[in-house]
This record gives sequence, structure tokens and C-alpha cells, in this order.
Amino acid sequence: MSKNAAFREIERKLAENLAQLDARKKTEHLREERAFGDELKALMKSYRLSAPDVLAILHSAPKAH
Repeated sequence: MSKNAAFREIERKLAENLAQLDARKKTEHLREERAFGDELKALMKSYRLSAPDVLAILHSAPKAH
């Protein structure tokens, strides 16, 4: 195998691995988002708050500097 062919093969494998890594990161991000949403819904239910209630609380909070 020539050096060029070997380089192209390594480059191809690297691209595949980077694509797999990116897919795993997206999957983990979605899993974290889903967990956050589930926790938020559970808190809203336990405090008997609706989404508009939570938004009103967030909008009335003082701005952090």
C-alpha cells in the first residue's frame, strides 16, 4: 500500500470515528434534555404550577449582573 493510500485510509477512518463521536454527543445531549424536562415536569406537578406560572416567575426574577 502506498503512503498516499495509507493516508487516505487513515483519513477515512478518522472521518468515520468523528461522525460516530458527533452522533454520540447528540444522543447524550438529547438524553440530558429529556431528563431535565422530566425533572422540571415533576417539580411543576409537585408545586401545582403550569408552564405559564413558571414563565411568569422567571420573567419576574431580578436580572443577574
